[in-house]
Amino acid sequence: MSALRTIFWVIFIISIPVFLISSTVVLEFNCLPFYEYAYQKYHINEVTGFTNEQLLMITRHLIQFFNGKADSAQLMLEKNGKPVYLFHDYEIQHLNEVRVLFRYTFQVMIIALIFFFLYLVFTRLSRVKKKWYYFWKGLMNGNFLTLGLLFGLGITVLVGFHSLFTKFHYLVFGDPASSPWMLDPRTDHLVMMYPLNFWQDATILGIGTIIAAALLMSLISFIVLRKYRHRRSY
Repeated sequence: MSALRTIFWVIFIISIPVFLISSTVVLEFNCLPFYEYAYQKYHINEVTGFTNEQLLMITRHLIQFFNGKADSAQLMLEKNGKPVYLFHDYEIQHLNEVRVLFRYTFQVMIIALIFFFLYLVFTRLSRVKKKWYYFWKGLMNGNFLTLGLLFGLGITVLVGFHSLFTKFHYLVFGDPASSPWMLDPRTDHLVMMYPLNFWQDATILGIGTIIAAALLMSLISFIVLRKYRHRRSY
């Protein structure tokens, strides 16, 4: 391949894990059944004092907020017979930061998806020999790269999730003195609803989903490449 084609091919390989990871994050943020499962598993209604119906209403509102369909994450609800605001000001600030991160993740997903289809069209129109071989080889390499990244992350999640979670927040949101992401589970509804175990479960589910998708596409790529090599041998 020429240098330019090689660059496009390498970017195509990198776009595979980028798309798989970003799309899984977007889907999980919007997956209401997972929230319901976690609320029941960790008895969030008992922790927060909100009913299951209230928790689902909050979740739907937050999903709308993250997708830009609600201007504020704030809600007023009834708790112990009294109206209360759901979040403190610093929780709202953190949620606004999370929404920005979510938007960036969504944009990255779209860019990766567009590049995938552009490379597919480029391959279809190319007159280079073995063009489909390079496409399927790149797809398989991209999924192998995904598996390598996720297996390493999976081990880290299982043995040291708290440290990983903290380092991620320092990296993305900065020092808690300037970005209020370190919350109190005794007083802050945001961390009551979404404790550390919630995020660990979400991460494990996401990693498992991505690994399953990468394994499936790797298998398909392997079968196609094997048939291609078999035809080339005759």
